[in-house]
Amino acid sequence: MKAKHQLLVMATAALGASSAMAQSSLTMYGIVDLEVGKYDGSTAIRENTGATSRWGLKGTEDLGGGYRAVFWLEQQFNPNDGTFYNSSSFFSGRSTVGLEGWFGHFVVGRDVNASHYVESSSDPFGQDGVAAGYGARGGISQANGGPGQIDTVRTNNSANYVYTWANLTLRAMVAARDSAIQGGDGSIPYSASLVYEDKQLKLGASWIRPQNYNAHWAYAAGQYDFGLARLYAGYGFGQNTFQQVMHNQMVGIAIPTGVYGMVRSTFSHTTAYGHTIQSRSVLGYVYFLSKRTSVYADAIYDANAGKYAYRTGTTTGVNGWQPTGTSSSGTGFTVGLKQVF
Repeated sequence: MKAKHQLLVMATAALGASSAMAQSSLTMYGIVDLEVGKYDGSTAIRENTGATSRWGLKGTEDLGGGYRAVFWLEQQFNPNDGTFYNSSSFFSGRSTVGLEGWFGHFVVGRDVNASHYVESSSDPFGQDGVAAGYGARGGISQANGGPGQIDTVRTNNSANYVYTWANLTLRAMVAARDSAIQGGDGSIPYSASLVYEDKQLKLGASWIRPQNYNAHWAYAAGQYDFGLARLYAGYGFGQNTFQQVMHNQMVGIAIPTGVYGMVRSTFSHTTAYGHTIQSRSVLGYVYFLSKRTSVYADAIYDANAGKYAYRTGTTTGVNGWQPTGTSSSGTGFTVGLKQVF
């Protein structure tokens, strides 16, 4: 009888330990951001996503001994018509699985480049929408009208590492060559960044070399909170696939107005092979209806809108940023509603 009782106690303890080890969590989250406006350099008024609308699932499982299995799936979409933001992939935001422990965080799949965490920190708009997005960034994006034309924000078939020690965070990414880019030719993509952050100060530096031949981009950014306002600044340099040397400078400010409002403003300047392809000023206001819901309005002006275009595969053999000989309306605007869940 005593032996049977001991066996029952041991079985119960083992079952409890197993249940504890198998503890897991699943989080669903998302952003729905819909704005009406027009890009500087365009006459078309459009309704589309501001901050890239998305929904996602994040999960962890406790493996015991301080180790966890993790995954992250994120789908981006256009809220104005319900279509995929990226028509070629379902989970275009992220699609990763990996492990966490004393060694840090390691995942594989499609993930945000390590460099983006520094580049976006120079912008009080968070690189979102017409007011900021990749137009203000000026550094690397091939998409969304960005003047950089060096690389995209995310990389497929990648291995990603993150390690945080006190106020410092190190990120690194390396990926396989993508057969969809240049027939699989080119460099092995990689990026890295180092960020220091406390309540008042944030400083970061990053480097990215995409798959495209010749292309690379370095960036440094900072923020400082003076209480009455938070200042932002960033500087980047590198070259695109056609070996055009590029530089970008950006400054910004965010000023709280009462408990629920904030004024945001940026100025960005981008050059390619010594020619100014962007000189962009943005002024905006956001009002928080709650912790999760906000309305906003922004105005944009770029004196160089439409004067340069990015060309590739032309019969003349002249590629990269080239003058168009024309200009277009340099004004833009946006008004929108954003809900986070």
